[in-house]
Parts: sequence; structure tokens; C-alpha cells
Amino acid sequence: MVVDGGSTDGTADIARARQVRVVTSPRTGLYASLNAGFSTVKGDWLTWINADDLLYASALPDRLRDARDTDVMYGAVDFIDADGRFVHSWLSAAPRDLLRLYKAGYSPLLQQGTLFHRRVFEGLDGFDEAMLFVGDADFWWRALEHGVRLTRQAYPPVAAFRLHPGQLSQRHANAMRLEHDAMVKRHGGRSRPLSAWLSLLRFRGANLSRYAVRCMRRRDLDGRLRMSRGYDIPGSSR
Repeated sequence: MVVDGGSTDGTADIARARQVRVVTSPRTGLYASLNAGFSTVKGDWLTWINADDLLYASALPDRLRDARDTDVMYGAVDFIDADGRFVHSWLSAAPRDLLRLYKAGYSPLLQQGTLFHRRVFEGLDGFDEAMLFVGDADFWWRALEHGVRLTRQAYPPVAAFRLHPGQLSQRHANAMRLEHDAMVKRHGGRSRPLSAWLSLLRFRGANLSRYAVRCMRRRDLDGRLRMSRGYDIPGSSR
């Protein structure tokens, strides 16, 4: 399914020409489009990707089978460059650490690696359409507050997140950070007790080898050694 939220680049026509179902959102904005799409589709299990990201079709059947006894299944996500070349993998935090890290001002879960049951979407009344950038983080935070069961299956990854200068999070980094800070404040977060620092240590420790891979792959792809900018915790206010 493709949801058209007022695009002007011919997306809807291209989709229809390939027999893809097109749903028109009554309102503009990413999260209004998601609400329109998920309210229309009939499947029990839901997910979405941005136009420049990828889903691994070969990995989805196993993930769906393993997701039967939970509300949300999530795991690792690959990062690729603008040309689709592998850069590194990134593992979301363990379920016990997610809410602590959200309250501490971090967003330790990548949406591209998630599958969630329709009851989660309906129970939370969908996404906050007033948000422009971090409605997915708000969605997962609310899910945790409502006792939704999240299960992490680290591998294999089911999706790839494409890094390029034109992506929304790069073009509007400051506005995204401000919206993230406002979301944290609205949820009553920001306190960073010892338990939050321990959760952060566990999370970063689990990704330690991936930081090394990221650094080396950047050298392979660019011909020079460098670290990419802050992709270990998207949306982090550090």
C-alpha cells in the first residue's frame, strides 16, 4: 500500500501503474498518512518504511512467525549509504532498558526494524498527527507506558536505513531536536538516575563492535577514516 498525503511528484500515478493500492490521506503530514494507511489496511501485523529505506522480504516471514506471542517485535537495522552499500548494523536497546532511556532523553529504538500488531495501533489511537519528526518515538514511548509487550529479536535485520544528506532528519536536524525535547518534557522525562546510565552503558556496550565496523566501513567507502555523526541514538539530545 502507498499512502499519498498530497504529493506532487507523481508518486500516486507511478504506484497505480504498477497495480499498487493507493490511499489518499485527508490531511498532510507523515503521521496523518500513517493513520490513514493503517486505518484502511486489513492485516494484523503492521510496519512502514520511508521511501528511501528497504525491507528485506526474505527475513519477514520468520519475524512474523516469531512475533505471534508478543505485541511488538523489533531488532537490528542495517545502515546503508546513498548508493545502497552496507555501512554498519545497529541494535536497538533491550526491552527492559527502553523506557528508562526514553525518560532520560534518548530514542533507543529504530522504527524500520519493528513489526507491531494492529491492537497496539488501535489501543494508542494511532500516531500524534501534530508531530512532524518524532511521532514514531512518541508512539513507542506511549506503548511502553501502556504495558505493551515488546520483544527483541536481534538478528537477522529485516530492514535497512539509508543515510544521505537529503533525508528529513538531516535537512531539519534542529527542528527535529526541538520537537524531541518537547516530547520528552511532555512525557515527564529527562531524569537520569543511575539505572538510566546503566541502561545506556548496556545499550552502547552491545553496539561496541558495530561502532568499529561503522568506522572501518566509512574508511572503505570514502577512502579515509572518519566517524559518522551521532547515529548510535537517533533523536538523542546530548
